[in-house]
Amino acid sequence: MVLVPGVCGTILSTRPKGEKGEGDRAWVSLYEADARYQKLWGTYNPKSGLMESFEGGEEVLVPTGGDASGLYSISILDPDVSYGLPVIHYFDTMIDYLTAQKGYTVGKDLFGFGYDFRQSNLTHAAALMQRLRAVHAQTGQRVDVVSHSMGGLVVKGLLVDHPEEFGELVANWVSIAAPFGGAPGFGTDALLTGVQFAGSIGAYFFVDRGTFRQGCVQSPAVYELLPPLDFRYRGDQPSIKLWLSQELPPGIACAARAWRRVAVSPEAHASAHRSNSEPGPGLVRALPDPVLSSPPLGWREAHEYTFALDALPELLRGVLEGNSVSVGGKPRPMPYNQAVAECARASQRLWRAAALPAGSKFFSVYGTGYDTPYSLQYGSWWFPVTDLPSLPHANAGFTYTDGDGTVPVESALADGLEATERLGVKGLHRPLISMQSVWDQVLTWLGPDAGGEPWHMLVPSAA
Repeated sequence: MVLVPGVCGTILSTRPKGEKGEGDRAWVSLYEADARYQKLWGTYNPKSGLMESFEGGEEVLVPTGGDASGLYSISILDPDVSYGLPVIHYFDTMIDYLTAQKGYTVGKDLFGFGYDFRQSNLTHAAALMQRLRAVHAQTGQRVDVVSHSMGGLVVKGLLVDHPEEFGELVANWVSIAAPFGGAPGFGTDALLTGVQFAGSIGAYFFVDRGTFRQGCVQSPAVYELLPPLDFRYRGDQPSIKLWLSQELPPGIACAARAWRRVAVSPEAHASAHRSNSEPGPGLVRALPDPVLSSPPLGWREAHEYTFALDALPELLRGVLEGNSVSVGGKPRPMPYNQAVAECARASQRLWRAAALPAGSKFFSVYGTGYDTPYSLQYGSWWFPVTDLPSLPHANAGFTYTDGDGTVPVESALADGLEATERLGVKGLHRPLISMQSVWDQVLTWLGPDAGGEPWHMLVPSAA
């Protein structure tokens, strides 16, 4: 069995190019976490297809910890701390269960594949295939692959680049909580405001959300977490609503989502409201003219804009205008990079065309029963955001759909593959891989020799 983690599920280190050794851990380290994570900042280079470090002499690597199995980097993400925050625990509980109770042996029939989760998920196909070849050569058996979250996109990359060899080497692929149709709330907010790990107190002793956002805006993998342009959710499509005290500049437009096509640049819907500095019932009125040159004293102007997610690139262009980070005491510009979005869209087109080879089986576990961010709102008529560059300091409000708290059910079901079985489980995104009931179902799918105990499907699903 080979375990493949999702975004932020791999230890990453940095070291000078040409040097040997494990380097200095940049993710995760509870000691100086924010400063260490800044070493992962960089810019996307369309020529290399990679997010590259600001410091050309540095490289990012996945440390092994002296463990050739590959499990070290995806188990406890801060090996110096074996307790505390759930954010540092990944596959460790599953590994303990498989080895202690189900007869698996690390490095013999249980392996892992860690990767640089900032890069496009397609860039890992060659390394993952090399891992599968090595496991097959060592065990003499076809491999079972279990992926979590974005790891499902990494594995699907094998169906793009190595479909025939995938069929030869992989007997079963079990995907857990994969965002095949994107994670509209999570992915969009990660790019606009960042992600605050470890809850609201995380900013005080972990990676600040602003620091994380600066790592996201040049990361192809994060853009690949947005819904594909041709993927259509049932009902209303996810959207972004902005309340701004300053009008958007002319030329910012939104693209309407359409099935298998993108309508080009209709203007964003805009309306304006004015509210008193102490809003209350009766103090808001819609104005026929969204722009008034001289609002009455004591009133402020708030403009409402609603965009489809396809407009996100244009919004990011405004949000990131003048954006920069300080590296080694020097400012480094970090404007919007259109090439990153184009890379992600190209990946999604390739995934859409991928097919499961004959002889390999695909299974899917998805989370359900929890409010999952879907559409987003920043600001309100009574407390608008000043302008687009101020947006990263705002907090998102969400409308929700069913899912695991991160990935909507519809997204997890959008694998586009011939599945042997799909299973809906009431559970949150990250904890799904720590639930014994899920482990036992996975082992049951993998066959009688895996040691699983059958578990009944909680939520039937259609392909």
